[in-house]
Amino acid sequence: MASQTTAPPADERNIEIKARVGSDEEFTKRVEIAKTLTKSNGEVIVQRDVFFNSQSGRLKLRYLEPPARSQLVYYDRPDVAGPKLSKFNKIEVDEPEVLEKILTQSNGAKGIVAKTRYLFMYERTRVHLDKVEQLGNFMEFEVCLLPEQTIEEGQAVADKLMKEFGIQEADLMTGAYFDEIKS
Repeated sequence: MASQTTAPPADERNIEIKARVGSDEEFTKRVEIAKTLTKSNGEVIVQRDVFFNSQSGRLKLRYLEPPARSQLVYYDRPDVAGPKLSKFNKIEVDEPEVLEKILTQSNGAKGIVAKTRYLFMYERTRVHLDKVEQLGNFMEFEVCLLPEQTIEEGQAVADKLMKEFGIQEADLMTGAYFDEIKS
């Protein structure tokens, strides 16, 4: 009997920007812009991301509150400022504590990022306003690309939202929150 092999699923893709917001007043101002733009009050999510050693990209286990299934997320994106392509895969996890133990034993844990996230959806873009423990206030856009969409189309959406929220070039971050905590 011949074995059948199936192709792995395609990576999900988005165009992402991450920016420093600064003061609590600036954060509140941007939350109000998000409420107006999305015509919603958004959703508040408390997250704790445990990062693990990985041969490439970043590997994290995301614990979510209010109680929800956790997620194992692998992503790879260049550490450059401004809109950039992020390729990722994620899976829901029922027993995150067991998975964290296994990944810590096999790969080694690097550290933890804890944050309160204000999530808004604008068309196919996830607008995140984050209060990150030990770091401060940030925001990011994840412009979720359809398989047929080009990187340029996603970058155009990110550029439009940067103007809408008043994000300046100097506010843009190159890496992940975890990179900022460990430095």
